[in-house]
Amino acid sequence: MKRIFLLTLVALLFLTGCATTRHKLSPQANVDLKTANVYYSQQNVEEALKYYNRVLQDNPDHAIALRRVADIYLYYGEQNPEKAVEYNKMAYEYYDKAISIMEKYEKPKEDELAAIRDMKKRKASAWTRVYNKGIEEMNAGNTQQAIKIFEQSAEMDTTEMKPLNMLVNIYQNELKDMEKAGEILFKLYQRNPEDIEVMMNLGVYYYNKQEYENAIPLFEKVKDKDPTNIKNLLVLTDCYYATEQYDKANNTIQLVLIIEPRNPDALATAYDIAVKLNDNEAALNYLKQLLDIKEDNIYYENIVILLNSMERWDELADYAQKWHKYDETNKMPVQFVIYAAQKLNNKALEKEYTNILKQIQ
Repeated sequence: MKRIFLLTLVALLFLTGCATTRHKLSPQANVDLKTANVYYSQQNVEEALKYYNRVLQDNPDHAIALRRVADIYLYYGEQNPEKAVEYNKMAYEYYDKAISIMEKYEKPKEDELAAIRDMKKRKASAWTRVYNKGIEEMNAGNTQQAIKIFEQSAEMDTTEMKPLNMLVNIYQNELKDMEKAGEILFKLYQRNPEDIEVMMNLGVYYYNKQEYENAIPLFEKVKDKDPTNIKNLLVLTDCYYATEQYDKANNTIQLVLIIEPRNPDALATAYDIAVKLNDNEAALNYLKQLLDIKEDNIYYENIVILLNSMERWDELADYAQKWHKYDETNKMPVQFVIYAAQKLNNKALEKEYTNILKQIQ
């Protein structure tokens, strides 16, 4: 644990020497800095923190003092689990300020660049510890405490999506607060407007609320970025269908069928669209493909109804017979065979299925 924040006295003195050329301190602050370094090297962090804070009172932008204070708070966070969030948050803030100051140095030296790299790692570690505490509270069933911590970690690093995603999960699945979940999803989108997953999640939120006009632009953006995303194409098709944009729906579902010709969801959707477009031939074709994937009463029923409306008696007789073999207790396919036989003037077939109908009755 000591190696987490303690450096050798030699390194401390070297960096402090560099700091005097970067930041001016009053005579008393210089004494305080040297005193703080001595306590720090002796691992007396309480006294070191007191004197580093005196340095910062004299010069709030003293990068070395900021770094040491951050190191101490990182150590405190490790030693005090009950106050881990508070201490790690403070460590994060001090590292952030120290990094910002040192990155503005003109002609930074190698040891200063190394210090910046080290602080960035520790800063990331401080953030991770806060976030992980939120996970710990959530797993323990402390939902409100987890929410508070995730909100804090989201504010600490606005580039991180994980805490916001966790908040969405809590509000959607545990608290069933869809409005609050939507607010966070929109915040995620504002932070990451080009992220496919973010666009998809917000689009699905609008889709579930049946706010299709809001969902469509998001799904269209995903389509532009990831044109083979089957899930996105299917839900975009549904949005077009719900808003009666049947030509767009048809064009989109065709993209799915190019990628996955035997996708049952896509074929069923394509059938529904064909019906809306009054394209009986296409509708019949999709039903036949669905039936080829899996036999089902609903497919047989819709096929024979379509064939009947199209007056294709030979096919009607054929599919009605297949339907009867699939479901021998169902009267409807038998009745359709009889009707088709009458249209075809096929007395033998009519008589055979009339007898079958009597047996069912």
